[in-house]
Amino acid sequence: MKIALFAAVPDEVGVFADHVNFTGIGRENATRAMIKFMEKHKDEDFTMLNIGSVGSHDKPVGTILSIGEILSGSSSFYEEKMLPSRFDVKADAQVPTATLYSSDCFVSPEVFTDAYLAATKSKVDCFDMESSVLVSFAHEYDKKYVSYKIVSDNLDVDIEVWKQRVQDLSKVLVAHIQQVLGELGQNEKIEILK
Repeated sequence: MKIALFAAVPDEVGVFADHVNFTGIGRENATRAMIKFMEKHKDEDFTMLNIGSVGSHDKPVGTILSIGEILSGSSSFYEEKMLPSRFDVKADAQVPTATLYSSDCFVSPEVFTDAYLAATKSKVDCFDMESSVLVSFAHEYDKKYVSYKIVSDNLDVDIEVWKQRVQDLSKVLVAHIQQVLGELGQNEKIEILK
């Protein structure tokens, strides 16, 4: 079984960094990284495993989530929001399942209006800036896609606090991913793609 691990930045995965393909923060960086990766591996049969951190308005910091649905949206042109695209994802029933909203920027009151935030929060559990690109590539190239995310903040911290939290939480996320890979490896040998 071939698995390609993806995360935005090394801080999210700590000591596990040598096994992970990094996209960088944001959809533009993720798109460039995925084009490069798929040029090399598009003809191989593999599962994409997207790991990393998310902000959540109602899940406690440190909670690991299995992403079951991804909404892509929030690009703004002349104040008009693009319609989101929706992707169903295979979720892991052993951990809480979440709906993720993937946007072009950090989701916060400084960026979005209160009304837009309220409407979005009523439909989703967590937020990141890369998942919609990864799941789009998985669908386009007919690859399996699985995602585990750890809640790093409640949409209430600046970038410096976020960086420290992801470093601290990386140990928890890596332990969970090692457990998942260990369970998969009991039935067949796992090859990590880079």
